[in-house]
Amino acid sequence: MRLLVVDFDYFFPVPQDPGHPEAHLYAWGHFETPYYLQDVWEARAWAFLLRGLPLPQAQGWEGFWERFRFAPEAQLFYADSNALAFHPRVRAGVEEVVLFDAHHDAGYRSLGEEPACDDWMVFYARQGARLTLYYPPWRDPSLEPEPQVPVVRLLDPGGKVEGVFHRAFLCRSGAWVPSWVDPSFFAFLEAAPLPKEALEPVRPREPRVEALKDRVREEELGLWIMDALRKPR
Repeated sequence: MRLLVVDFDYFFPVPQDPGHPEAHLYAWGHFETPYYLQDVWEARAWAFLLRGLPLPQAQGWEGFWERFRFAPEAQLFYADSNALAFHPRVRAGVEEVVLFDAHHDAGYRSLGEEPACDDWMVFYARQGARLTLYYPPWRDPSLEPEPQVPVVRLLDPGGKVEGVFHRAFLCRSGAWVPSWVDPSFFAFLEAAPLPKEALEPVRPREPRVEALKDRVREEELGLWIMDALRKPR
């Protein structure tokens, strides 16, 4: 049984060079809690908009599913957290995992008894599965610590992926991927040519982007008035 796992953060590029002029805008904490899944993204959007920068978007997801061949009985499971890639309905009979992700998810800290979003690959290794990870072209693999289990790690060369997949799993990773990118995620989910089953509720988040833009215009007007009052008469 061959499993394809796709983390949507694969399609959300972030600056890899700490000297990049916008790198500080991506210095985000990541925790799978309600605050980091929803509320924090408005403050992060505000940081871009206040500087006159466009909100960063997901890139390269169109046509992605066309790279794969699926068995006739293949099914797609999806969730917000990648921890559910080891859900009983996903892992049953899996002998090989092929992951497309910006992170190896093969352990960054002490392991718990249950799989988490950053170590679920370790649990597949324990059941004897072969593990392969494809990083997105924008990702620098040297920035990642070594996995705690053997994983073949490669930069994605693009093109067709060899072999047939019998099952697929997709996660949104809402603590890593902004709420304003949700339309792209759900379009990507809909484009998958497989029957779909949610393993947890995954609902569109609704950031108040237009309200934030209105606030930016108010701030700009206020700053203009302040500057005008400061000028000598």
